[in-house]
Amino acid sequence: MIRMTLIEIVLFGLPFVLFFLYRTFILRHRQADGEAFDPAPYHKLFILGGVLALTAFILLALNHKTYREGEYIPAHLENGKVVRGKFIETPPIDDSAKTSTPHDPADTPAAPDH
Repeated sequence: MIRMTLIEIVLFGLPFVLFFLYRTFILRHRQADGEAFDPAPYHKLFILGGVLALTAFILLALNHKTYREGEYIPAHLENGKVVRGKFIETPPIDDSAKTSTPHDPADTPAAPDH
């Protein structure tokens, strides 16, 4: 969970860091030329950071390893100790047995008698 939180914080702060690096570079260039510098567009940086963080949150949530087709066993007591809840894989159901027709012995060729 901490990894996801750190990723969100880094992605939210990335536009600010890039802007301030850009601003430092441009400010040095403009001071040499004697031009003024425009103020920082903080509202745009907050929006861009929020969009990056939200996009990363959604992508990380969709790609997270979970058993989507498993069975959840909730937390319970075993021998006086608490066992954490967990997912277990359930074996896949064989659909071919359900959809096939019953075997008719008359359809198979008879073995020749010798």
